[in-house]
Order: sequence, then C-alpha cells, then structure tokens
Amino acid sequence: MRLIYKEEIQKLEANALRDVLEEAFVAFTQGRARSGGVGHLAFRDPPGDFHIKSSATDGQPFFVVKAAGSFYENPARGLPSSNGAMLVFDAQTGVPIACLADEGWLTDARTACAGAIAARAISRKETRSIGIVGAGTQARMQAEWIAREFAGPVISVWARDPGKAREAVADIRAKGADAVHQPDLGLLLRQSDLVVTTTPSPAPLVTLAHARPGLRIVAVGADAPGKREIDRDLILRCDALVVDSREQCCAYGECAGLDTEPASPPMYELGDILARDRAVGFAEDAIVVADLTGIGALDAAAASRVVSGSV
Repeated sequence: MRLIYKEEIQKLEANALRDVLEEAFVAFTQGRARSGGVGHLAFRDPPGDFHIKSSATDGQPFFVVKAAGSFYENPARGLPSSNGAMLVFDAQTGVPIACLADEGWLTDARTACAGAIAARAISRKETRSIGIVGAGTQARMQAEWIAREFAGPVISVWARDPGKAREAVADIRAKGADAVHQPDLGLLLRQSDLVVTTTPSPAPLVTLAHARPGLRIVAVGADAPGKREIDRDLILRCDALVVDSREQCCAYGECAGLDTEPASPPMYELGDILARDRAVGFAEDAIVVADLTGIGALDAAAASRVVSGSV
C-alpha cells in the first residue's frame, strides 16, 4: 500500500478537482455512487468533531473510506484545526491501494470546491459581492474558491472575533482577492449578493430578520448533528433549497426534519441541477439556500483522482 503525503496531494489541479466533484454530485443523485453510513464523534473538552465517511461509484476502480475531523482550539496550540486521512481500496478485490495522509487538506479542498459549485448553481445573474461568515480555514478556502467563479468580487468577512476576521482578510488578500472586514453581520447579509456560512455554530447566526428578496446563501458549517447556522424559520421562508444529499440534509444540517414538514420549500439535489446543465432557474428575487453537509462521494472522487494521477 502506497503512502501519499499532503505535499503531493496539494499538486491536484483546481480544474481537475472541480470536474470530478461535479461528476460525483451527478453520480450520487443518479444512484451510481453508494455511500456507507456516516459516523460522527462529538467532543466537548476540548471542543471538536470527527467524521467517518465511505463511498463507491459504479464503474470506478477505487472506493474510499475517510476519517477526518476538526478540533477548534488547535490553532491556539499551533496546530491546524482540521486533520485526517483517506484509505483507497481496489473496487474489484478490496485490496488497500493507498493511504492519503492529507492532514485534512483534501477534505477542506473538496468542501471549498463544492461550495464554489453550489455558489455558481444558485447565484443571481450578477454576483459582485460575497459575504463570508466565519474566519477559520474553511472561510478562507471558500473565499478563494468562490472568487474564481465570478469576475473580481469584493469579499466581506464577519466573525465573532474581529481579530480573527482581520487575519482572514489578510490571508484572502494575499491570494489576490479584494477583501474587507465587515464588523456588522446584519450589514454583511444585506449588502452581499452571495453569503457563505462556514462556522460550527450550535445556534443560528442567520435569522428570519435577515430575510430579503434575492438572498442567496451557501451553508457549509452544519455538517453534523447539533450544528445550525441558519434559523429554521428562515429555511421555511426560502423559495428553494439546494442540497448535496436530500436524505442526509434532512437528517442533520440546515434542512433537518424538513422531510416531515408539509409546508417545506421545494428541494433540489445539486447533482440534479448539474445533470440538467443548471436548467433549474431561480427568480432574481428568490431566497435560495444551498445546504452542504458533505457526501462521501466527493471524498471518493477527490481521493481517486489523486491516486490515478500519482501512479
């Protein structure tokens, strides 16, 4: 079994990752990508969470099992908040082929890329301003990836800790994007053409009071039970919801419980929108939320691409 380290994994080209993730979204929605049950471990002291995900896609040479998590006090210890590894197996024999010691980077990259794909799918005709809620690794990576989708947008960053928000702004600027610190969350939500929420918050940050015509949100933080960034009343007020997995998002995340809610907004899987070449159109004044809880098919696609490109 080959051991592939983070330095080699980071050579994966952005366009290549985007292509395989779009294919994975479609394969998942069409039932060609199968996922195992998601395992969650929550930690209180110190705070953190850990996930185990697995997936196999019909006709693909590999299947993948991923173990990755985030411990939120790690940066204060001089450690990255995210870490983990992926195991890649031969789909014909079950023989382990490779271990990707990615230190959580590939999970972070596929999450940011998925956010960019969702942002493009739900965006209005003109997206000139992007609001980022949060200041961690994923906030910075979402800003970097989503900025590629639009023509020179201004990126505003809000976080509970203004110092961390300013640090995130400096990092985003260092990548060549136009970024500013916005200390007022309400103002950020009013002024941004697209908002990305990236926090592990257990209590909603975005509420019904923030609803306005044309509000577009990509929510990536609530990827496990006990997390929620958007108030349920605002979710129910939406004109449409876009999810990576209808079953998973109704189990936890922003759309939790909507499968039993008779008055819930129409819900589309992102893979269905991509398969129809984004034929699902949204009115310019529609409120649309994309809820991404992270599906194993994306991990399998990303890891398989790394292994295929390294042999």
